[in-house]
Amino acid sequence: MSSDVINEKKVIAAGRREKNTDNSLVPPCQAACPLKMDIREYVDLVAQGKVMEALQVIRNGNPFPSICAHVCTHPCEDKCRRAQVDSPIAIRSLKRFAVEFGGDRMVQAEAETKHLEKVAIVGSGPAGLSCAYYLRTLGYSVTVFEAHTEVGGMLRVGIPQYRLPREVLETEVYRLNQIGVEIRTNTRVVSLDVLFELGYKAIFITIGAHQSLKMGIAGEDSPGVIDGATFLREVNLGLHPAPGDSVAIVGGGNVAIDAARTAARLGAKKVTILYRRSNKEMPADPQEVKQALEEKIRIQYLTTPTKITRNEGKLHLTCVKMKLGEPDTSGRRQPIPVEGSEKEKVYDSVIIATGQAPQTPGDFGVSIGRGSTIQVDPVTLTTNRQGVFAGGDAVTGPATVTEALAAGRMAAHRIDDFLQHRYPTNPRDERGKVDTELKPETINAIRTIGRNEPHVLSPELRTKDFQPIELSYSWEEAINEARRCLRCGIGAEILFQDKCATCLTCLRVCPYHVPYLDERGTINIPADQCQACGICVAECPANAIVLRNTREIRLIDEELDHVFRSAAESKRESIMIGFCCQYGLFGTGTLAGLWRGTKSGVWIVPVLCIAKVEPSHLLKAFEGGAEGVFIAGCGDQCARDNTASQVIKRVNKVKGVLKSIGVEPERLKLFIPGTADFDPVTEINQAFEEISGSYLASIIKQEVRD
Repeated sequence: MSSDVINEKKVIAAGRREKNTDNSLVPPCQAACPLKMDIREYVDLVAQGKVMEALQVIRNGNPFPSICAHVCTHPCEDKCRRAQVDSPIAIRSLKRFAVEFGGDRMVQAEAETKHLEKVAIVGSGPAGLSCAYYLRTLGYSVTVFEAHTEVGGMLRVGIPQYRLPREVLETEVYRLNQIGVEIRTNTRVVSLDVLFELGYKAIFITIGAHQSLKMGIAGEDSPGVIDGATFLREVNLGLHPAPGDSVAIVGGGNVAIDAARTAARLGAKKVTILYRRSNKEMPADPQEVKQALEEKIRIQYLTTPTKITRNEGKLHLTCVKMKLGEPDTSGRRQPIPVEGSEKEKVYDSVIIATGQAPQTPGDFGVSIGRGSTIQVDPVTLTTNRQGVFAGGDAVTGPATVTEALAAGRMAAHRIDDFLQHRYPTNPRDERGKVDTELKPETINAIRTIGRNEPHVLSPELRTKDFQPIELSYSWEEAINEARRCLRCGIGAEILFQDKCATCLTCLRVCPYHVPYLDERGTINIPADQCQACGICVAECPANAIVLRNTREIRLIDEELDHVFRSAAESKRESIMIGFCCQYGLFGTGTLAGLWRGTKSGVWIVPVLCIAKVEPSHLLKAFEGGAEGVFIAGCGDQCARDNTASQVIKRVNKVKGVLKSIGVEPERLKLFIPGTADFDPVTEINQAFEEISGSYLASIIKQEVRD
């Protein structure tokens, strides 16, 4: 009977999993990322303690992850559905942890030249460096021309060092040199014709948007008035301007916040930001605004200057109060001056940070559009000149570093298409997207776990110099934060609808109330709601349900087969097989002493949640010759609620099957830690002794019968 039961389950399982595919949906975080990085994958790998594997995924999707780990504006976090439960996952901080933990490992240090064509890149900002990286990996000889003495564009001159340490930028530039990218500084390109004459077959213009916009008010050219981009450039190049004791910054974007915090670090005692809208409309990163306020920087909302005069070395700003009217073209409410609200304020210096635009040399001969941006074909990124491409802030206007990196990658592939005489096509992800909110009943069933923010230096310490203020996660902090991820879009689906008996088992066992019965009497599992716990997959009596990524269940079978082969090669007379949760307690080193082939005879099969361990897996372990089998969850560390109760029921059912076929139920154990002082090694060793005794007793009984 035992052989028949087990073989039948094996046949059903094999048929159910013959579709070896990944049918998972694109999660909101990935859809929001300009680089379309596989965020769900690397966050999940960090949660399992597989940090080097996570780093590999990060580097596969991002040419300069160290830079992004510091300055990315993380639009992925804005779309994270964990925010519907408590707070979004700290994705950028997890990326920084993985990058700093792995260091230079997983870095490709060389690239082979495969093509004769040379490519010139004008500008060494993030778009230019990204384009250079991808072109070089495609096999082209690449030269980057930079007008300034230092490489990096806005990365170098526009971002304060407390946000992006210079050694991080230097390291990434060094890696470009390692793979063969030539970078020429102090080389201003004034004519594209010269580059073509030098033999370059394609040119990518990425000169950024360094020209500050004027406010159009009287007195803004007065001594002591400086634009935000120039102010930050002077500081980053080591010129150390003296803004004085009292400084006003006009604007509400990230440049305004950076300028204000930089002025405070240069010794200004009173720094005030004047913004013409309310805090709700302020475009600056909320976290940066919060930190600025902690550093005693004041923000006066609904205030704008109308005139600047200079008197006895001081700058007198005439300011008016504003009220908000209807939304403008940007979607923000239009500020309207309030009559009779003029007031005069006195400052030592005024920094204007109200926007920037590109400044393209006329001799380039490229068409210029609205906002002084270069006009390009949106598909090919080509300009009106053949062989000339453009991207980054020079095309879009001021954007984020990540958007610039994405533009550089796209430009590299479009240039490759041009040089190889291919018609350019934009690759499309045919997978569906998770773009709906979670149902209230599902949200209520998800365990609330607060976001673990990385530590930052105190305001008193960080305003003394330009040292980085944010600290990286510790190992434990990173693991715990990553485990909050809901893994959107990777849940279950009914693969064999014709096999579904409409028994309603999935509706009954799902802790998150996801499956439902429609008006036609058909069971549905909404992909945008499923939490991928795997309970319905294991409990479906018709074996009609699978996980969208079949790899998770397939790996359990592969690991079991590996255990059987390895145990046979080691010629062990007795083995014990444990299905252990790969997250938290069991996946981060606690059971390292019990990993495959130890003297204890315990062999570990890692699983992504014990809810995914099916009865057929447990029976297969016994069929393969295991004296005993145990399942070990992560207990109080588990990011899920209500899974343990289902696993307990499943184990009890399997014990009933074991008893019916003459196998002692005591040889199957379940460990779900409930206290912090739980010692898994001690518990498992004790269980091993109990199981060995039970197994020996059964052998003696059998011999007596014989």
